[in-house]
Amino acid sequence: MRNFLWGGIVVVLLAVGGFGLTGALQGLDFSPAPAASAAPSSAPSVSAPPPATAAPAASTPTAGSLARFDPSAPDESNLDLFKRTLEKAAQTTASSVQAKTLTDALTAVGFQGSAMQQSADQTSANLQAPTLMVSVRVGAQCLIGQFVRSDGSISAQIAAPIQTGACLIGRQSAVS
Repeated sequence: MRNFLWGGIVVVLLAVGGFGLTGALQGLDFSPAPAASAAPSSAPSVSAPPPATAAPAASTPTAGSLARFDPSAPDESNLDLFKRTLEKAAQTTASSVQAKTLTDALTAVGFQGSAMQQSADQTSANLQAPTLMVSVRVGAQCLIGQFVRSDGSISAQIAAPIQTGACLIGRQSAVS
């Protein structure tokens, strides 16, 4: 009943005008109401666990992270290595990054060149491509990375291969 009442108040405030949803909801407590009667507990109280420490940044290796590709490692561990390697390659070459720069870095840490694909460095209009894509087929999965030239960012993900068995769609170069 309490939530229904608050919902009605919000609708009225929005209808009366000027508040907007943010202003109408500001300061409202939507947490569930406490139970009407709670039996006293004779169990000893347990203190809350200490807060978790912040996770390390994505580009810094963690204690259990891989230094070289390991086909028997979990996909997430190889994805972490894949992304860290792309980030390092992109940082060291700045604006002159090419797909080969990225795939060469991946090969250097043990990914198989024969399992890679890369996008073109230039568009069909002979301009520098705004993004570069690289992929590595690892078993039944694909590790796919994207470099965005405008901000130098790298994103990476695990995906299923497309119906042809390739990891990337369109015309790409196979890496040797």
